[in-house]
Amino acid sequence: MGRTRSTDAARENAPFFAGWRDKNADAVPDDGPDCEPSRAKPRLIALGALLVTAAATVVLPNASAVADPSAHTWYRLRMCESSDNYRINTGNDHYGAYQFDVPTWRSVGGSGYPQNASKAEQDARALILYRERGWQPWQCAGILGLREDGDARSGRTSDIKISAGGSTSGGSHGSSGGTSKGSSHGIPAFPGGSHWYAPGETSRKIKIFQDQMHKRGFFPVGTGQYGPNTLRMVKQLQRLNGLVPNGYIGPNTWRLAWTGRYSTSTTVAAPKIPAFPGGSHWYTPGETSRKIKTFQDQMHKRGYFPVGTGQYGPNTLRMVKQLQRLNGLVPNGYIGPNTWRLAWVGVYHS
Repeated sequence: MGRTRSTDAARENAPFFAGWRDKNADAVPDDGPDCEPSRAKPRLIALGALLVTAAATVVLPNASAVADPSAHTWYRLRMCESSDNYRINTGNDHYGAYQFDVPTWRSVGGSGYPQNASKAEQDARALILYRERGWQPWQCAGILGLREDGDARSGRTSDIKISAGGSTSGGSHGSSGGTSKGSSHGIPAFPGGSHWYAPGETSRKIKIFQDQMHKRGFFPVGTGQYGPNTLRMVKQLQRLNGLVPNGYIGPNTWRLAWTGRYSTSTTVAAPKIPAFPGGSHWYTPGETSRKIKTFQDQMHKRGYFPVGTGQYGPNTLRMVKQLQRLNGLVPNGYIGPNTWRLAWVGVYHS
């Protein structure tokens, strides 16, 4: 580790970092473009926030404190990647406000899962990544046109201190309660990380899922064993909520045990959803297509949108992002397979 600055120097910089923290919390984008991250390759959200809190202390060396990107710049990047949600986990193998994947999170000293760490720790580890690799890991940085400064790729990270209590992480240690206390909607965070539960497995986490369905009256008390009865229940739950009925309990299926529609009746027909027509192509703002019109017309049938034109303009973008937010997806505005299905079964209000 490099030399630690004197106590006087730290005190001198403290007001700056306190102000930075306040600005970072309250900043709002001005004329920056809406960011629509590409799905072509994984996204690493490296948004560094210089924070002085009980959880993390960041002290810059002799270089000017404003050398690192501003609070507003980090806010724009964070909004693009995760809508500024530090607890987000949508099952895309990227987590938290800066959408770290687990290997990269660990490469900058993190443990457990990023979304379970404190805001201060996520911000500080994002800054470490920026100091090591600049904006390169984050595709949103390119979308937003962010430029690197003298601290980018400098490798100078010894001045960034994170206290032992900086993380609330517990996701990789297998505690009985899963990973965290849950989301703002009272749904426990998906406890499997990158592992999805499949038939034949036995786990206390599977029992939590089964017991939740039991509370709703749809399943006996859980045993933790993923057998044929659980498989039938999971596939029915997936069908009735527009997911592919593959029987795997991943993050989206996990949430449905708390929020999804369900019926034990075999007479309840699963919604007939046309297959996503884009293949590997996801529809984005500015495009015009008959397939986009199909999506728009479906939302029109539900009373939430005018008759479709096939043009993906600002009104469609607002509708798509709202649809994604209300159904637990990252509101990136892309119409991919999951967003497509939501036009038929997703929760929505205008």
